[in-house]
Amino acid sequence: MAKYIGRQINIGLGLEDTRWTAVEIQNWMPKTDLSFQETNETIQDESSIGTIVDSRDSFVVQRWAEGDMSGNIEANSIGYLLYGVLGAVSSSEASVGAYTHDFSLNETNQGKTLTIGTNEPWEDDYQFALGTISSMTISAEQGEQATFDVTFMAKPGETTTHTVSYDVDHKLLSRHSIFKTAVSTAGLGASNAVCLQSFEITFERNVSEEFCLGSKDVNDYINNQFAIEGSFTLRYENEDYKNYVLDGAERAIRFELIDTEKTIGESDNPGLRIDLPFASMTEFDKTQGNDEVVEQTITYKGMYDQDVDSAVDITLTNTVDEYVDGTV
Repeated sequence: MAKYIGRQINIGLGLEDTRWTAVEIQNWMPKTDLSFQETNETIQDESSIGTIVDSRDSFVVQRWAEGDMSGNIEANSIGYLLYGVLGAVSSSEASVGAYTHDFSLNETNQGKTLTIGTNEPWEDDYQFALGTISSMTISAEQGEQATFDVTFMAKPGETTTHTVSYDVDHKLLSRHSIFKTAVSTAGLGASNAVCLQSFEITFERNVSEEFCLGSKDVNDYINNQFAIEGSFTLRYENEDYKNYVLDGAERAIRFELIDTEKTIGESDNPGLRIDLPFASMTEFDKTQGNDEVVEQTITYKGMYDQDVDSAVDITLTNTVDEYVDGTV
């Protein structure tokens, strides 16, 4: 069989209507890195039978699939990942041909599941039901593309046949970034944009596997506590952010990626907006090299805000009319 490179591997996602039940792939994801595959756990029979060899048999006791995927953020495809992370979405038409999707956290421990599909040059096509995103990081660095990193877990794969097709999408770059902070969410709109060098936010679902007697395949994935944390870096021009950390201040945070040069629908722009209504500034650090511009890095933690009944709100504007569950 012919050898091939990782660029020839395709991975796609479908939104499951029923947990454990695979659906057709709805979106093939452009990627920059991939390490998703089936794996297992084995045990050995170490009972002795009159020899010094340490084991006499081996058994597979647990099987599942897991791995990571990285890619550049595109306005349409990122919605499938956001739905998988947060679990709830409400969609509406912004203008003819443009749509707005509001993602919020679904307060359940059995969150939204995905079917993960893979296609490789000579290997069978596979579908992995019960796909669960255990963590997702969104990053932007000056001079680079805005990126995502996700960690998946799923049931072992089943063979199938995929038809691979990549849709035209709308790229969101780091130069499209807008960052703001305010005392509360209500003040974010009027706040001045802050010049950042980098921004990062991670959503951690703390997923645990469930295995049952009578089967070696994973039975379910349970997401436990939901955590939000991240950091941002900017030039050290005043002590405002240092004092936020030292005083234990809480701020509302808004991070946006909006391509104002691209029009979709009648007059809308493809974009992603992340609002944290209640974020604690937890750590401060600064560079002090002789020949470097002094920069500061602030670490923050997103928390639940009782006043607005939310910990995170994400708005996505693109050309997808709605994110709906797929069919077999």
